[in-house]
Amino acid sequence: MQEPVSPIQKLEDSLRNTFVYVGSGTDAQYIAELVNDVRQNMCSPFELSAVVSEPGFPGNQQRAVGATISAVCVAHRAGYWLVYDQGRDEFLCFWGVSQERLTAPGIYGSALYCWSA
Repeated sequence: MQEPVSPIQKLEDSLRNTFVYVGSGTDAQYIAELVNDVRQNMCSPFELSAVVSEPGFPGNQQRAVGATISAVCVAHRAGYWLVYDQGRDEFLCFWGVSQERLTAPGIYGSALYCWSA
């Protein structure tokens, strides 16, 4: 039986294997800096909760606006929290200055997409 992959390993895999759309005028240096920024702000994983805020997660009753959701924090900086939802195998971002009062505005997907949102 295969052991579950750690949230940090999922993050590293996402950083190595994710294609990110960038607008014209943005070069590969931007992506490299983004990856570096995530790595510089990685942390030991810990559980966090947030209240879903507008615009929320479309079509998802369990993640309706006002619901409290939890995920594992893998990186954070200045009110921005990159979290990994192990049950759904996806990254999300939580926002807020205080760990006790975070919001989840409905941003989810690859680690780089979430971090750059």
